[in-house]
Amino acid sequence: MKIAVLVTDGFEQAELLEPKKALEAAGAIVHILSDKKDSVQGFKHVDKGKSVKVDMRIEAADVDDYAAVLLPGGVVNGDALRLLPEARTFVRAANDAEKPIASICHGGWLLISAGIAKDRIVTSWPSLQDDFQNAGSKWVDQEVVRDENFVSSRKPADIPAFSNEFILALEEQQRRQGRAAQQKSAATGDQAGQQSLPAVPPGKQLSAKGTAPAAPPEHEDEAFAVHQGTSEQSDG
Repeated sequence: MKIAVLVTDGFEQAELLEPKKALEAAGAIVHILSDKKDSVQGFKHVDKGKSVKVDMRIEAADVDDYAAVLLPGGVVNGDALRLLPEARTFVRAANDAEKPIASICHGGWLLISAGIAKDRIVTSWPSLQDDFQNAGSKWVDQEVVRDENFVSSRKPADIPAFSNEFILALEEQQRRQGRAAQQKSAATGDQAGQQSLPAVPPGKQLSAKGTAPAAPPEHEDEAFAVHQGTSEQSDG
């Protein structure tokens, strides 16, 4: 299962790296798609953070190759990404195919500009509340919100619950695809096609909704520091 991360320079570091770690721990392959060629620059609030290698430019990627889309936040990233026609086209196609789309903080701006936020229940960084409401969305102030194929959260402190809900959405998608493949195989008599898609490996998914997974020993990212109360809360 491959996950597409749509991102450009100025993303909030924790909102990309932490969900990416959780997805990879659950057995997914995560690709960074961008308008940049080699790498994209992350930030920890207003300070320059880590750069992340770009796997492919967005316009060269085929949405059919990916099971879901992740949209990290960061004001600069979110504002720039929503202006890219190729990003709007990609996320619109993912939504048309009912693939899970997970947005956090300012990542939700792309949903609005792609024209797919109407009549959806979402959350985000609070400053996007008016934007979502003007787009016809119902905005709520919650740690994580699931509405059909949309998963959304507000800020870095929400990342554990956000990642967990996203993985649950992916597991449900796998089960649906497995049942559909079995039904199709039964109808055509193709015995080889009756195997269901592989489930997430045992022990690979996150802890219960709303609880933080254990951080790697060398972990220093802001999201977990905020969650554990050892750092001031980020504004995404």
